[in-house]
This record gives sequence, C-alpha cells and structure tokens, in this order.
Amino acid sequence: MKLTELFTQPDPDFGKAMTALLEHFHHSDDSQAPYQRGSFTHQLDQSCMPTIGISPRDYLARLATLVPGASHLTSPRYMGHMTAPLPAFTAELSRLLVMLNQNPMKMESSRLLSFLEREVLAKLHRLVYRQDDAFYAAQMHAKDAALGVMTSGGTIANVTALWLARNRACGDNLFALAEQGYRGAVILGSRLMHYSFDKGMDLLGLGARSVWRLDTDEHNRLSLAALEQALQQCRKQKLKVLALVGVAGSTDFGSVDPLPELAAIARREQIHFHVDAAWGGPTLFSPRYQGLLTGIEHADTVTLDGHKQLLVPLGTGMLLCRQPDLMMTVKREAPYAIRATSFDQGRFTLEGTRPANALYLDAAFQMLGQQGYAQLIDANYDRARRMAALIDASPAFELMSAPVMNLLSYRCIPPHLQGQVPDVAANEQINLFNVALQKAQRAEGHSFVSRTQRAVSRYGEQPLTLLRAVLLNPLIEEADIHALLDDQVRLGNQIASQLFE
Repeated sequence: MKLTELFTQPDPDFGKAMTALLEHFHHSDDSQAPYQRGSFTHQLDQSCMPTIGISPRDYLARLATLVPGASHLTSPRYMGHMTAPLPAFTAELSRLLVMLNQNPMKMESSRLLSFLEREVLAKLHRLVYRQDDAFYAAQMHAKDAALGVMTSGGTIANVTALWLARNRACGDNLFALAEQGYRGAVILGSRLMHYSFDKGMDLLGLGARSVWRLDTDEHNRLSLAALEQALQQCRKQKLKVLALVGVAGSTDFGSVDPLPELAAIARREQIHFHVDAAWGGPTLFSPRYQGLLTGIEHADTVTLDGHKQLLVPLGTGMLLCRQPDLMMTVKREAPYAIRATSFDQGRFTLEGTRPANALYLDAAFQMLGQQGYAQLIDANYDRARRMAALIDASPAFELMSAPVMNLLSYRCIPPHLQGQVPDVAANEQINLFNVALQKAQRAEGHSFVSRTQRAVSRYGEQPLTLLRAVLLNPLIEEADIHALLDDQVRLGNQIASQLFE
C-alpha cells in the first residue's frame, strides 16, 4: 500500500469494522475486561515503534484487544464520574470535525468556524448574564472584545480566570503588588474548590499555598463567617485578594455557594468574582432548578464545561466574561499568526492550536434546544432525589447530604455497625469498608460509582470515605439504580465477612 492512499482512499471495510466494534462495546460492560493493573500493563509494554507500518485492516486486530478495556461510560449503571454519554449524532459530527481539522486559533485556519465560536459563546453568555439584544449585536463579533473563550476543559478555563484576575490587579508584573504595599497575593474559596485553582496559582508564580480553602457550612457551602474572617486576616497581613471563587456544583456534593452574598462581598472589597460552574452551569436551562444559581449573573467570569451537563465530547470548556473588554488584559499577538488587527480568538486564549469544538455545541443547541436541556436536567435531578430516598430508607446506607443537583455522596454501612451512631473508631472501620467496596464493585464491572474523602459536619473534621454517584446519563432507569445499590449490599456483605469476622 502506498502511503498516499492513507490520505486519499478511505477503506470502507475499516469503517464498517469500527462500527461493529463500537456496537459490541456498547452492548457490554466493564466485566468483559475487568480492571487489573498488572494485566493491562503487561498487555501494553512495548516501547519501540514498528519499523514498517501495517494496513488499516491489520490494525483492526490490535483495536479489538484495546477497546474492551475502555470504560463503559454510556452504560446506565456507570454512575461514577462527570463524563456525559453522547447523543448519537455526535459520532458522525466528530468524523466531519476531525477531517475538516480546523484550528480556530486564527481566522486563516478556520474562517467561518471562528465566527461560529463567537456565536456559541454569545448564546452561553446570554444564558448566564441575560443582556439585551443590543448588547449582543454590538459585542458578539466585535474585534477588540470577547464574550469569552473556548478552552480544552474546565481546568484551563479556571486557570484563565486566575490569569485575568491577576492581570486586573497588577498587569503581568507581580512586583506591582509590592509597589502597591502588598506582601503577597491569595485567592479565597471553600475547601471544595476544584484542584485546578492550585495548579493555576502555581503556574502564575504565586504557589499553591496562596489558595486559601475556607470552611463550609452544614450544607457544604462556603461559610460567610469564615470568608469575613479571612478577609480581615488578609488586611492585617497586607495580602492582596486576587479573586473570590464561588462554586456552582461542587464535585463532591453538587452544592452551590451563596452566590448573591459572595457577589456583594466581592463588589464591596473590589475583588474579582469568579464562579466555577463547570458542573452546575447548565442548571440555568431549567425553569424548575435555575434558582439554585441566582447570583451567578454578577460574576466577573464563569467557567462552563461542555463534556458534563452540556452533553458534548471532551475538550469543550468555556470561560465567559461579564465585561467583553476584560479579555484585553491577557491579549497576546504573534506576527506570523495572531495579528493585532485580526479577529483571531487566539489573541485571548491560553492555548494555541485547538480543535473547533464549538461545532459540537452548535449541533447540541440546535437539536436539543433550551427545552430539551431543561427536560434532561429535570429528569436527572429527579433521579438523584429518588436515589437519595432509597439510600435514606435503607439501614445499609447513610446519605451524607440531601441532593442539590444530580450528584450524591453516601456510604455503605457494614452490618455490625448498622443502626448505630458511629464514633471515630467506627468511622475508620466504615472508611476501610467503603474503599474495599468501591474497588470490588469496580473490579466486578457490572455497575460503578466513584469515591471521595471529605469531612462532613455531623462528624466534625474526621475525613470520611464517601461513595459518589453522578446521575448524568438520561438512559438511567429506576431498575439501574436498584441494581447498583443491590450490588453494593451484596458485595458489602462479602467484604464485611472478610474484614470484620
């Protein structure tokens, strides 16, 4: 086979085989290739590339050994992480997008899709900030303004928000803080802030220790009393608060910080107010639940993440800016690519080359519409409440907080401790039990939840191992929830007999 044929002559049999492979995968679960680190590393232990290439048809044999070991994220009994199952139209759309291979960093490598990106960002900006028609007519395609930027995910969106906050405070010169009389800089948020903020402050040269994680209240929201105390401490120590971070959908509990109060404090203290709504942002589509995010419209910047509740592929993050000129504080140019006089979005993005993933969002917006998103969100949030009721009614489980969105944290209680109020020693036993249970359920492969470790107010500061269920898949049925919980009770009884008898 000539190498040029790889670029000019698609193999129809290869495409058919790929479809069959995917179809078989979607009708199985993780039990078809149970997770075993040793066998996986043994299977993939070659460090030398082949000298001579093989045909696509021959490569299918290798694919057939790799695909079964992937995670079955589309299974309605996979309730472990914040990665959405994708609408069926995504498959063909992704083929188009990959083969177009557009790069919206600059106009010359994406043309119309650069303007599509701006339109998509405007629609999300309107969802969050609700400006009028005249505002969007003036700002959507303004050359020296940006309603936001596309990123590869929520992490880069949060890092970009910190970059903007730092440059608002002191430009790109950290020494300016000293000239203003400050001895350092910090950001403030709850203990449930995403770990990307530690990365961001580290990258900005301020270090992860400049991330102040404050106490939460009994509802897992940032404590306003703790925030006021931290602000007073910053004033005494002459520390500049670069940003106040509000969480709209924490990764452990789905909790939402008191956004209106945080916005008022940020305005009073003249602090950049950022809301991380990577998980909870799409709640705004739902008339029933959008009140959970009241106050988000006052944020200077907002993070969204498309691969979560917007139901599009990985690599589709967004940062929105309330004021379109805010992005000018990080504007960068290059004479060969992103010029000062251009409409290039790359002038404002931390990343350079990136895919035109706004097309996924455009397709989802057009085909699902606001009502479609609202129906899916309402259904998932209702499922979480039904699952919480099942957990709360069973002595085999302990629900750690009432569901706010569609994410639950709970734990399984070993039989000998059921019906008791656990002390510190008992909680340590329950921790060991839940780690073993989550690993056993993962290894068996029929159903899955993830786990986390957090202190919960009813038990003071003791770290607790919690099971974490994410009800994101619209195909989850009541029977799937029952099956997952039944798996945990069955496996839990086996594990308890091994650990405690």
